[in-house]
Amino acid sequence: MSSQHEQMLEEAMAAYQHQRDHFDQARQDVETATSTVTSARREVTATVGRTGELTELSFPTSAYKRMAPAELASVIVQTISAARQKSVAAAAEMMAPMLPPGISAQDLMSGKVDVNALFSARVPGFDEGNLP
Repeated sequence: MSSQHEQMLEEAMAAYQHQRDHFDQARQDVETATSTVTSARREVTATVGRTGELTELSFPTSAYKRMAPAELASVIVQTISAARQKSVAAAAEMMAPMLPPGISAQDLMSGKVDVNALFSARVPGFDEGNLP
């Protein structure tokens, strides 16, 4: 192999390793990400993990004590929902640079992308199971 080809191969491998390191770091960032939201009147604070699971619920003020149970429940549900939406948006932002053009990270993270359709449009034989 000529030295020119060896240099091209080394550059390609270095670019691949850099991209892989970037992907590994982004994956780790997504896996460890949390999102926290506090309700408008500071009755409730909710923290969720990367998949939207509730990891912490707190009451930063005593305002919740003056609320009717149904009102408090509604504020808790809304706050957790907002934290989950924030988590999906943050994960999408982290993943967006690694996705091919034309694929919305937000749609992918929120389950709005048909992965089978995505691959069958880009990988010949995918939908028939005839992969190379």
